[in-house]
Amino acid sequence: MLPKSQRIPRKDFSQILSLGRRYNSEHLLLYTRNLLTLGVSKFSFSVSKKVCKLAVGRNKLRRRGYNAIRRTGLIGPMCHIKPGYFCFFSFKKNSSSISFSLLEQEILHLLQDSGVIL
Repeated sequence: MLPKSQRIPRKDFSQILSLGRRYNSEHLLLYTRNLLTLGVSKFSFSVSKKVCKLAVGRNKLRRRGYNAIRRTGLIGPMCHIKPGYFCFFSFKKNSSSISFSLLEQEILHLLQDSGVIL
């Protein structure tokens, strides 16, 4: 799990979904919003009940997403993310059995397409 300072608060979800830019991959949707006043980029993952009925499965996908962000070196002292971005990932219906390596690749690809990575 990411530290709370690097996660998007729930109250900002609707703002990101309505005003943010949207990017697609096979298993994920990425919504980004650039807030110049924010010093650090923040991330969040959302898994609908349409993706996985059981909470265990939804939590597993969410944890995998946060671990993929952490393992790719996108956060921390050697950060490659531009500051001030909200990055909100949403899993699609067909993503309940996605492998971890494919998830990492899709996250990196979406962040590169959106211009969030330096």
